[in-house]
Amino acid sequence: MNFKIHQISALQIFQLIRFSTLMLIGVVFTKSGLSTSAIGQYETVLFLAGAISFFWLNGLIQGFLPSMDEKSVSGKSSHLFNVSYLLMAFSALAVLFMILFEHSISGFLLKGSQIPFLKYLLVYILISSPASLVEYIYLIKKQGKQILIYGILSFFLMFILVVLPPVLGFSIEYSLMGLVMSSLFRMIWLVVLLFRNSNPAFDWQFIGNHLKRAYPLIFSMLLSGSGQYIDGFIITSYFDDATFAVFRYGAREFPLVLLLANAVSSSMLPGFSDPQKLKLNLEKIKVNSHKLGSWLFPLSGIMMLVSHWAFPVIFNVSFSGSATIFNIYLLLIVSRLLFPQTILIGLQKTQPILWASFLEIALNVALSLWFVQFWGIAGVAFGTICAYFFEKMILIAMVRKTYGYRISEYLNLKQHVLYSLFLSAVFVVIEYLIY
Repeated sequence: MNFKIHQISALQIFQLIRFSTLMLIGVVFTKSGLSTSAIGQYETVLFLAGAISFFWLNGLIQGFLPSMDEKSVSGKSSHLFNVSYLLMAFSALAVLFMILFEHSISGFLLKGSQIPFLKYLLVYILISSPASLVEYIYLIKKQGKQILIYGILSFFLMFILVVLPPVLGFSIEYSLMGLVMSSLFRMIWLVVLLFRNSNPAFDWQFIGNHLKRAYPLIFSMLLSGSGQYIDGFIITSYFDDATFAVFRYGAREFPLVLLLANAVSSSMLPGFSDPQKLKLNLEKIKVNSHKLGSWLFPLSGIMMLVSHWAFPVIFNVSFSGSATIFNIYLLLIVSRLLFPQTILIGLQKTQPILWASFLEIALNVALSLWFVQFWGIAGVAFGTICAYFFEKMILIAMVRKTYGYRISEYLNLKQHVLYSLFLSAVFVVIEYLIY
């Protein structure tokens, strides 16, 4: 393949490096002699940090990207500094929330157990979330190689600082210290970038306008992220703990699809800052979705073919039923590689995304409760697939109605339909004819 490093491919590779680092840390932990309880404490810290920050962090970042061009990352502009002020303020609010509701959180999520290593969790939330701005500064500056250099250095340092303590026989607390230290490294990198490319003056008008654009995205992502928890509640109300475990082990979206699709969407947003290049940006979305679909659809088909063999091997025979749930979730690629939300965010029309998320959650609940009566736990997964697809159809209709852009202008429709039908046919053959 003719492969060039530009900001889009660099951000995709960055996300893959991040995901691979987290996976490798987990592998090393299981081989290091750490107890399952100690590993669980580390994972709990990461889970709580992600749960308390994912929606506002992504909402704020995606909200500001369309308004940024190369002039916005010059030393004369204060835009980057003001975005960082917002991220720091939300991080501080998240920390305050954790402190005030510590007992409620532990009672609800940890069944009364104390939040492990709370002090490290609070520091990690405070500094890791603003540091996520670094790769997007390079994205706006169209410096793909710098994204890769930063990703390789920062995640290599994270890997070393986190896995070295248990390898040397130290407790998991030292790994959490290493996690905080690696986040501090990223925060220092951010501060250096900010002073090089922005000035620290407050701009209250910019902050107000940015919050106005970003708040629908924040609530939309909060609603979308709650879908997996709603599915879990439905399963627990109908089935026992063992069935819930089977569902949870299978209800995992194919990480490559999620990571690469999100990277493409985010990397396209700065291009909307120039209205004269709108048609060109739509064509870029079309080209990049075509490239992703050309290999992610076939790869998803291969995953379907091997899942029923792999799940009993990777886990045990008790989780054989998880393969069916996983295969259903593989069908999410049909929705993930549609990018109407990218166009709406880019054009700073975020309100429709919020309303579409409300409708998606409502439909998810309704269909899951209906389908579970016919297909059991698989019905809940089918409800999620249908709801996600319905949300994208609403957004596609909004783009068409509001701006007049046909789906064929930002999607290779023929290829997408053919690949979707092919993957659906593979699913039917595997689930209803073979297994």
